[in-house]
Amino acid sequence: MYNWFLKFGLVMCMYAIGIGEKKDEVLKAYHKLSEEGIDVELINNPKTLVDKLLNKEIDGAVRGSLSSSKVIPYLREKVGRFYRASILKNPFNREIFLLSPVGIDDIREDNEGRIKDKIELINYAINFLKRNNIKPKIALLSGGRLSDYGRSKEVDKTIEECEKILKYFKETDEKVDIVHNGILIEEVLKDGCNVIVAPDGISGNLMFRCFGLVCGLEGYGAVLLNNKEINFFDTSRNATWKRYYNAIKFIENINKDKS
Repeated sequence: MYNWFLKFGLVMCMYAIGIGEKKDEVLKAYHKLSEEGIDVELINNPKTLVDKLLNKEIDGAVRGSLSSSKVIPYLREKVGRFYRASILKNPFNREIFLLSPVGIDDIREDNEGRIKDKIELINYAINFLKRNNIKPKIALLSGGRLSDYGRSKEVDKTIEECEKILKYFKETDEKVDIVHNGILIEEVLKDGCNVIVAPDGISGNLMFRCFGLVCGLEGYGAVLLNNKEINFFDTSRNATWKRYYNAIKFIENINKDKS
């Protein structure tokens, strides 16, 4: 049957979702996708999920309800360094935006390392959006309003860091649309920014949980950003079935665009 599809230029893609102790929402997504004729395999072993993807036995994978502490380290062992960016739908313009970092260990903790990681993260995010025919518009978030500078040493550090990143892009590539408006995430979303760079992985993870798991913003999981195109989406174990479903549909659209 597969050869018949190849003969007529049609390729059937196969996907997988990880299924851990929390099964109900994953099963709901699985059944919904199956009803739409999308082939999905449920995998309960983190290494098997990653290996099947990297060996090209499947065309995309979603972490589902498997433990992040078991999947992510093994994935890093296999593919090297990467960043995670949650894909959410902007409530003001209904377009998608990337929020990153959202992993508590995605970027380094020292000031110099964090700046280098954020610059790399931004470049990967730009490439990802361009591959999906979306014009990147980046916003750097710091810990307070710019006028708050001097009130808190911790806030001052985040503002100074963002200004250094802003200066880097202004000096190296003036075509990059990037702004730093302090802590005002509501303003940069209203302005249509589609790459939101959090101060660190902890605050980014908190923002994702507030947006996606408390306020219910529609989301698609977190895409991996690195120098490879890996169709793996990270998802929370506490997500509803819709987020797992959306992640597979997003990967499916990426594969359609490539074909």
